[in-house]
Amino acid sequence: MNDPPREFLRTDFGHEVYDGWYLEQGSYNFEAPEFVERHFPFYEKALQLSKSDNILEAGCGIGSYAREFARRDYHVVGMDLSPNFLSEAEKITQRENLEIEFILGDYNEMNFEERFNVIFFEGSFFYQSKEGLISLLKRIHKALTPNGRMYFVHSNPSIKKKQFPVDNLSEIKKNVFVLQRGAYDESNNVERCAWLKIDLETHKHYKCDFSVMHLPPDEVKNCLMKAGFKDLHFYKKRRLEDFDPENDKGFSVVAKK
Repeated sequence: MNDPPREFLRTDFGHEVYDGWYLEQGSYNFEAPEFVERHFPFYEKALQLSKSDNILEAGCGIGSYAREFARRDYHVVGMDLSPNFLSEAEKITQRENLEIEFILGDYNEMNFEERFNVIFFEGSFFYQSKEGLISLLKRIHKALTPNGRMYFVHSNPSIKKKQFPVDNLSEIKKNVFVLQRGAYDESNNVERCAWLKIDLETHKHYKCDFSVMHLPPDEVKNCLMKAGFKDLHFYKKRRLEDFDPENDKGFSVVAKK
C-alpha cells in the first residue's frame, strides 16, 4: 500500500466506525471470561467486597466484569460512553439471564452523590492531564458512600515507555486497511496514539487520535490524596503483593474514602 491518504473523516470512541472495528477486530482487548474469573478472588479480598455493596463498573465496555459480579450475586451497574459497546453488553447479559443496569455516559462527567460503595475500573482508567485526573478522582470521591472504595489498574510509566514506538498495519478485509501508530512523549509521560482506517474501495478514510497520560506512582498517590482519599494501597497488578516500581509493568490501586 502507498502512503496513507491525506483526507480523513473524524471518528472516536463511541462512533460506529471505530467501535465497529473494535468489536470485530480489536475485541482481543475485551477480557475472556476465564481471565476475569481467575482474578476475582483478588478483587474480593483487596476491596473487601460485601454482597450488600452497590458497585459501579466504570468504562465497562461489553460488560465482562459486570457480568462476573452479577454471577457472584453482587449488585452492579455498568457505565460506558459507547452506545455500541453497551448494546453488545446488553445482548450478552440477556443471553445469560443476568440483571444488570447499564448507563450510557462518560465517567469523567459522572455526577453521582454517595451512590456507590465501590467504583471499579479494570483496563478502562484513562486521563489526559494531571488536572483531568484530579477532577475525575474528585467526582469518584463524591460518588462513593462513606468508607466507599475505588479500584483501578495503572501502567508503570518507567516500563510502559519501552513498548514504543508502535507501528502496525493490518488488512481487515480486501482493500481495507487499519494503521495503528503509537509514540511515547517521555518528557510529559504521555502516550500518543493514532488509528487510521483506509478504504481503497469507497475512498472513505477515518482517523482517531488520542493521548493517554501515565503518571508515576508517587504522583498518582498525590492526586488521590488531593481528591480526598486517605487509605491507599498499591498492589502488584491483580495480585495481593506490594507493587515493585523498579520491575512491575503495572499496579492495582485500592483507595478508600
